[in-house]
Amino acid sequence: MLLPKHPRLMNDYELSNWAKSLITRRSPESSSLDYKAKISIKKQIERIEIGKDISSFANEQGGILLYGVPEMEERGVPVPKDISECGIEIPQDLPINIENILLDIVSPPLTELHIRVLNFEELGQKSLLMVYHPESWNKPHMVEGYKHVRYYRRGNFRAVIMNERQVEAAYLSRKVSHDHADIFFKTGNFRGIPDNGRFFRVIICPLFYLIRKEEMLEERFKNWLIGNPPDNRPGNWVPFLDGWCFLGYPNGNFHGKQYELRLFHNGAFCFNMDLDYAIERQTNLNLKGMEKVFKDMIFPYAYKAFEFLRISGPLSMQVNLYNVKTINALIPASHWFFDPNIGITPIETDEITFKEQMSVSELRFDTVKVLERVIGRLASAFGIWRK
Repeated sequence: MLLPKHPRLMNDYELSNWAKSLITRRSPESSSLDYKAKISIKKQIERIEIGKDISSFANEQGGILLYGVPEMEERGVPVPKDISECGIEIPQDLPINIENILLDIVSPPLTELHIRVLNFEELGQKSLLMVYHPESWNKPHMVEGYKHVRYYRRGNFRAVIMNERQVEAAYLSRKVSHDHADIFFKTGNFRGIPDNGRFFRVIICPLFYLIRKEEMLEERFKNWLIGNPPDNRPGNWVPFLDGWCFLGYPNGNFHGKQYELRLFHNGAFCFNMDLDYAIERQTNLNLKGMEKVFKDMIFPYAYKAFEFLRISGPLSMQVNLYNVKTINALIPASHWFFDPNIGITPIETDEITFKEQMSVSELRFDTVKVLERVIGRLASAFGIWRK
């Protein structure tokens, strides 16, 4: 990637210096970088053009659009003009308008879109607009707004229409990677669910992964485990056949423990918990308590492990609740809607299972959105929806 690190980890000064360096070095356009002299969203064709450019990056290896950088050809390759010719006036509402346009015309939505306004001294009162999207975990994306109905990929220097075989290959790649995760969900060594008690399980599996068995047996990884207990909770790490297992000190119904965390050699993550920890008065599942478990323990630790093991890209998450028949939901009514004539519906089955898709960067930078999706899915099982 062109950037030294994810743009959300870079402040405005770092990003502006990076953009300035591209221009002064006359860095050429590429399959992951595109310069645009100006931007307008007034006309339908202009909005479609933005959808084409951004979705083409998402459908390939990801990339960056820099608006406000005019270009010229140098040996047949587009390069930036002098920095004195760069910069445009950017209305305050332009970034949010671009985001809304892309939400309206690209399907499925571009979930990892990142837009920043960049300024540095040589631009004077003008600015650059950076629009970034990594390779999408949910590709292919279609520009379907205004009845356009086309898929695009990034060519050498522009967005080009994907042919039928390329679209088919993108869908097949998505299906195969999800099939691998689904097989892992069914066959992974997660430890059996006890007959007595109610339990909660979350499995997060990278869709594209490399086996890290040798690395996870090294002293460096063992030291990392010891120095990074989940949510700083007391407990012990022990090896098992397919990875490492953290056993928390508190006692509970999950094989004698309140919770257990597993890291697998393929980079996958599994968290098991005695659900009675979040059930009040024996019958009410506190969804705010569940949200806290995701927010404070599951998501932060999964991301830290992925980062240490250098795992990036798409993830598939499976959530299971076991032995939960007849329990109700406990949740602040002011933030949720349910039919007052029916009320909150008790669970009618022993097990609830659902899956959510995301990426490592979305898990890191858009945790709130992922949390909303997950808790929303749990709440819907009780006939509750967010207002």
